[in-house]
Amino acid sequence: MILDFAWGRPSLASLQAAKVTGVVRYLSHDTSGKNLSNAEAHKYMSATPAIDLAVIWESTANRVNSGRAGGVADATDALSQAHNFGMPGPRPIYFACDYDAGPDACTAYLQGAASVLGLGRVGLYAGHGPIKAAFDKKLITFGWQTYAWSGGALDPRAQLYQYSNSHLVGGVDVDYNKIMHADWGGWLHASPLPIPPPKPPPVGPPVAPPFSGRLLKYPPYTTGTEVRAWQAKMHSRGWKIVVDGVYGPASKTICLAFQNDKRLTHRDGIVGLETWRATWVSPVTP
Repeated sequence: MILDFAWGRPSLASLQAAKVTGVVRYLSHDTSGKNLSNAEAHKYMSATPAIDLAVIWESTANRVNSGRAGGVADATDALSQAHNFGMPGPRPIYFACDYDAGPDACTAYLQGAASVLGLGRVGLYAGHGPIKAAFDKKLITFGWQTYAWSGGALDPRAQLYQYSNSHLVGGVDVDYNKIMHADWGGWLHASPLPIPPPKPPPVGPPVAPPFSGRLLKYPPYTTGTEVRAWQAKMHSRGWKIVVDGVYGPASKTICLAFQNDKRLTHRDGIVGLETWRATWVSPVTP
C-alpha cells in the first residue's frame, strides 16, 4: 500500500506495521512543515525493508491554471528541491491538480513542466478527466488518479490510484493509494527511465580558413601549402584534381570552371579571396 500525507509524519514503526511499501510526499514553497525533508527521505530509503518514495509538487489546488510559465517555474523549483533531498535521476515528479478541473485545465502548465523535466519525468495528480486528457495528449508519462471528481471511472494508464481519504496511521491523517503499474514513480524502482542522449551541438555555417593574401595562379607555377589546401578542398567537393601542391594549367582550368559554376565576380582562373572563400562556403553542386 502507498500512503500520501502532508503535515503529520507517521513513525517508521507505524508504517511498517501497516505494511506500507511506499509514500508520496510534498514539494512546494511551504514553510510550515508540509514538505519532505532530507532526514525524512533518508529515513524511508534506509529502512529495512526500504520504504519507496515519490514526490509531488503542490502550492495551491488550482496552480495548474497558471499556464506554461507556471509549469516552467514549478518544475524548476521542484527539480531543485527533489535533487537536494536525494532523488535519483531521472525519476518523475507529480504535479497536483487538486480540484474538479476540466479536461483541458492542465495543458499549458504540463507543457511548461515538460520543457524543464522532459516528458518522461512529468506526472499529474488529478481526477479522471484531466488524467485521461493528459495521457491522450501525451502531456504526461505518469498519472496518479484520485477517486474524487472521477465519477467511478479509472484510466487504466494511471500508475497510482488514490481510492480512500482520511485514515489514521500512527495518529497521522493519511490517504490510501493502490499501485496500478509496477513503476509508479518511486525512487527505489529497479528500472529508472533512461537518460535521453544529449542534443548534438548546433551546426553553424561553414567557415573558410584565413586567406593568406597570396594569389594562386598560373603562369608562373604557384606552389606551397595554400595550393595543397585548396586542391584538397576542391577534391573533397568532387572535382577531379590532383593534390600535389602545384598550381599549374590543370588547376587553373578547374578553378575557372568552378568560378563559372558559382557565378563569381572574378572568373580569371586565379584563386584570390573570393574564390578561396567560395571553395569552403559555397554549396556543393550535384
